[in-house]
Amino acid sequence: MLSLSAASVPLFVSSALVKGTQNYPFVSPFMDVAFAGEENTDSSGQVIQNPLDLGDGFKRFYGEATSSSSYGGYGGSDNNFDKFKYYFEIPSTYEKDVVNKTEKSTNGTDARWVNPKDKKAEKAYCITLPGYTKLKEDRMGTFQDLALSDYTLQDAIYVVDGEPTINDRYVGKTEPDEEGKGGSPGQLYADYDLVGAESFGHIFATITVYGGRLYSLFVWVPPGGNVENGKRMRDSYRTIENVNQEQMKADMEFYRRS
Repeated sequence: MLSLSAASVPLFVSSALVKGTQNYPFVSPFMDVAFAGEENTDSSGQVIQNPLDLGDGFKRFYGEATSSSSYGGYGGSDNNFDKFKYYFEIPSTYEKDVVNKTEKSTNGTDARWVNPKDKKAEKAYCITLPGYTKLKEDRMGTFQDLALSDYTLQDAIYVVDGEPTINDRYVGKTEPDEEGKGGSPGQLYADYDLVGAESFGHIFATITVYGGRLYSLFVWVPPGGNVENGKRMRDSYRTIENVNQEQMKADMEFYRRS
């Protein structure tokens, strides 16, 4: 979880380090953030983009985590940073793919980026669903639940080489002081590595829960593809501490009706 508050971030894009990442700039919640292909200028004259070019062959995409009931955007200004709930990084050559309302309502797909040279095999997409308070102890069970409405993911599970590798990772962990006070376990992310050398290649996935919602990212790297890029995409995935109570209420109402 990345906390974005007036006290913790500057009012401009900087090269300051974010804990657990590599030279990834902070972004202030008080800046205007434009959609892909657009540019906005904040009051200090800084140009802000979504996706944000990181200058190393990657770009960072900020996602909204909207439900299908609010398909097309959730209220407010298109340039209001409060709407963004997560981010992840993709190679600069990736293009944004259209997620239709059916995909959003059936399996919670919120955003998808693809390699234009191989859209079906090389991609990264976020699935986010309301109604979760924590990750289930059965980590593979959670993964399989998300695969129920994704037949390509189901197929991959059946042909995977050996057992998937699953590791828990805590982001933002802090140690207690000398008196044993304070400290935080951080936010739990469950990371998955699936290998199908002769079929799909590699799948790098991560799942976390924050603010009553499950957030997940699935990265597909075809045979012969860049595995390190796939790992970076997965490991860059973060939720943003920016919960909109009105949206949470709307999401839960839609979830109960579904």
